[in-house]
Amino acid sequence: MAALALLGTLAAEPAMADEAADHAAILKAEQDWLAATESGDRAALERLLHPTFVNISPLGGMRNRAESLSAGPPPPGSSQTLTELKVRTFRDSAVVTGVNRYRPNAKARPTDVVFTDVFVRTPQGWQVVSSHNSIRPAPAER
Repeated sequence: MAALALLGTLAAEPAMADEAADHAAILKAEQDWLAATESGDRAALERLLHPTFVNISPLGGMRNRAESLSAGPPPPGSSQTLTELKVRTFRDSAVVTGVNRYRPNAKARPTDVVFTDVFVRTPQGWQVVSSHNSIRPAPAER
C-alpha cells in the first residue's frame, strides 16, 4: 500500500511542476499585456490577444480584438499596477482574477479595476480570449 501511495506522489510531481510553469507563464502574459498596452506595442498585443478576444469594459461596452488593437496607449503620465493576482488552470485554459490600479496621472486618486481574464493554451503559447472589468467601489462605498 505504501508503494502505491509513493507512486501516486511521484506521478503528481510532474503535474504540479507543469501547473507551476503554466501559472508563471500566465502571470508573465498578464504583465506583458500591461506593458504592451502602456507602450502601444501592437506586435506584442497581436501575440497575446487570441483572434476571438473580447473585452467587456466597466460600463458594459464590448470591444473585439481588432478594436482593442486599434486603441491607443493610455495617456502620458498614467500608471497601472496589477495586484491580487490569482491563477486557476484547467488543462488548456486558465482564469486570472486580480486588480488593476490605474492612475491617469501622478496626482490623481487611483481607481481599482477588478478583472477576470480567460486564457487558452495555443501553439503560440497562452493567449487571452476574454477580459471582464469592473470598477471596485471606494472603501467607504463597499
